[in-house]
Amino acid sequence: MVNNNLIEYKVEDIFEDDPDNPENVLMKIPDEIAERMGWQPGDALKIQVENGIMSITKVDNGEE
Repeated sequence: MVNNNLIEYKVEDIFEDDPDNPENVLMKIPDEIAERMGWQPGDALKIQVENGIMSITKVDNGEE
């Protein structure tokens, strides 16, 4: 679902169990989001969760 800048995904479409570390999960950023945001593999990203909403921003030059 897309509403301006809000895009919703099902949890199972984004997260999966880490087979190498059962205490962690892996997060797959959908290609359409990475493309829209200009993110490339290897980019440093800052992830914040507040009130059940996750926001992801690119970290430039070691800034947070």
